[in-house]
Formats: sequence, C-alpha cells, structure tokens
Amino acid sequence: MLGLGMVSLIALLTFLLARAAVTNNEKTRAVGLADSAAKSVATWYAQILNYDAYSNRAIAANEIMIAQAVTLASWTHYAKTISQNIGTIAAFMPAVQSMAAWIQESAQVSHELAKAGASLEVPLRSSYTRLLQSSQQMMHAAATPFAAQAMVNEVVWSGDARFFGQLIPSSSISAFSAFSGTRSGSERTPLASMLQESQDSFSQSRAYDQRLYLMPSLGCIPGGLDSAFGKLIRRGGTWLTPDYASWEAADTLSAHSWRRRSRWSWRCSRLDESIPVGWGAADAQMDGQVSMAEHVAGTKANPSAWSMAQTQAVGIPGYLGLSGYRELVLDADAGRQTASVRVPVLVRLPLSKSQQVTAGQSRLSPSGSASTTDRLWALSVAELFFQRPKDTFSNPAAREFANLFSPFWASRLVAPTATDQSVGLMIAQGGRP
Repeated sequence: MLGLGMVSLIALLTFLLARAAVTNNEKTRAVGLADSAAKSVATWYAQILNYDAYSNRAIAANEIMIAQAVTLASWTHYAKTISQNIGTIAAFMPAVQSMAAWIQESAQVSHELAKAGASLEVPLRSSYTRLLQSSQQMMHAAATPFAAQAMVNEVVWSGDARFFGQLIPSSSISAFSAFSGTRSGSERTPLASMLQESQDSFSQSRAYDQRLYLMPSLGCIPGGLDSAFGKLIRRGGTWLTPDYASWEAADTLSAHSWRRRSRWSWRCSRLDESIPVGWGAADAQMDGQVSMAEHVAGTKANPSAWSMAQTQAVGIPGYLGLSGYRELVLDADAGRQTASVRVPVLVRLPLSKSQQVTAGQSRLSPSGSASTTDRLWALSVAELFFQRPKDTFSNPAAREFANLFSPFWASRLVAPTATDQSVGLMIAQGGRP
C-alpha cells in the first residue's frame, strides 16, 4: 500500500510538472509571437520612412540637376554672345579674324549642344520626380491600420495558427498615417530653400568685378584708384521662381565707367553701364514660354545686357514645377527629437486550444470561469524611431533630429506602459477570439 501511494504521488507530480511545462511553453510561444508581430509592423513602418528619405533625396538631386542644366544653357548662350561681339570687333582686325571665327563657331556649337541636352534632360528628370512623389503616396496609402493588422495576423498564424494577435488601441492605431504628410503648394518652401542652398557656388552666383586699366575715367575727377578706371562687371545666377513653376538662369557682362555726381560736382561718384559685352539666359517651364523674372542675382546691375538677355532667353519646355515631397508633420525640434510611433500587439490563446496533458484515456481540461483563468495572453510593444550613427553624438549641438531626408529610421522593442497593460488586460478579459 505504501508503494502504491508513492507511485501515485510520483505520477501526480509528474502530471503537474508536465502541465506546468506545457503552459510555460505556450506562454513562451505567445511572447515570441507578440514580439515578432510588433517588431514586424514597426520594421515595415521604418522601411517606408527610409524609402521616403531616399526618394526625397532623389527628388532634390534631380531638381539640382535641372538647375545645372538651365545654368549650362544660360552660360553657353552668354559665351556665344560674347564671341559674337568679339567677332564684330575682329572684323576690323584681319590678323585675328580666323581665331575669332573659330571661337565664335565653337561657342555656337557648345550652346546648341547644351540647349539640346537640357531639352532632353529637364522633362525626363521632372517627370521622374513626379513618379517618385507618386510612389511615396502609394507606399503610405498601403500602410493602413487594416494592413498592419493583416501583417500581425500573418506573422502570428505563420508561427502557430492557434493564437490570435491584434493591434490594441493603447496607442492610436492610425498614428503612422498621421505621422507624415505630403507637402505641396506653399508648403514646399523648405525644399526650395534647401535646393537653393545646395547648389554649387557657381550656380548660385556668378558675380565678378574687374578694374579696366585701359578705360580711365574721363569727364570727372577720381577720388582714388578705384574710381580712376572703369570696371568690367559680371552678374549671374540660377534661381527657382517664387511660384516654384520655373528654374531660371541669367548671365550678363558689361563695361562700366565713372560719372560725375552732378553738373556742379565733378567728383567721380556714379558707376554707369557703358557697353554691354555679353548676355545669356535660360528659362525652364512647362510650355517653354520665356518669362524671365527679376531676381536678386544682381543681373540688373547691367541693365542693357539684362534687357537683351530677357529678350533672347532660351526656353526649355517640359518642366512640371517643383515636385511635392513627404515630410514629418512635426515642425518643432522638441517634437522631432523624440519622434516615434508605438505598435502595441496583444496575442491570445484560449487554454481550450492549448496542448493538453491526459492521464490514460481521460482528457484533463482546465476548470473555472471564462475569465483570464482560461486564456493565455502576451503583450509586446515595438517602436519606430530615428537615430543617426553614434559618431554624430560627439557634438550634441549639431545632432540631427528626425526627418525624412536621412534614412536612419529603425525599430526596436520597448517596455509596455501601464496604459498598454491595462488595455491589454481589458481586451484579454473580453470575448473569445
């Protein structure tokens, strides 16, 4: 009898140990599935934002290349007019006529090639930027809460079809949809400013002054060396029009001479344009119609040359205007510093679907009320966040906050908050999956 009692006790303990092992295995599996589902959704979100960053960079790069194409068209036009003016002067100098003709022909060929290249490049690059913007919209249109829930289901059911996973509303399930937006219209100002600042120095401003020692000041009294001789003034630049509908470039070069202030003052105090030497301009817009706008690039310092540049400007058709782009809805640095999207996922399993331990032919199922005692659940939270490589933290003042131009979005698991746990417990106590 004692032996039978010992065997029965050992059998009972073995049975309880087996049940505990099965339950612990189910809990571990639930935690793993919850972690995998939450991390998968957050990683998907991170990949979408990194795509936004890469495509935004591509949009900016193509816009800058369009600006450079317009710059080249304007500059070669400017070189052509200078060579033509040199050829006019060389007509009275037989010794340099052949050299002037060669320069004029080379400048003409260069301008035609630059104009033809810009006419092909501008519409292709402009169309490509619009395709990139459309791809951003399609990527975000697909990232709905329903799609995120479908991904949770796929991850959980691929691991174990007995479990049920769901996004819980302890954080807004549409937080990712509201995290960023498309900027268009006047909202493109930050992109336009960045493009203007990102251009090379030659494209931004082509200003240059040179004293003309062969052109002394006549008719006025110089006040110093600077006013004793005339000046050769070059002004030029490339800019995006205020309505963001056109890239324009202009180059002017004129000889200036000093003039007296008034009929009673013979001092050299006013520098006026005397001879326009060269000019060129290009305008890229949708229909190719030229409508050069006045700009602060200084081209009006040479009014006659600027007027001729406007009249003879090269029209480049096919530019669709500055493209829209995707950016975070957060503007303040404080918000961008901690910008993130949380993804809480609850995974549940009724114990009636769990693996059962049986003694002989009888199935032992749990007893009790239909509350948390007859279901198993796990909660996991993943976070979408922005972080540059650690070497950028050496100078906190220069730290880059979250944005959609740097592809440093990633995902990680974080600890659930008290709110997450409360909402998860309420849902776990609800109806069966």
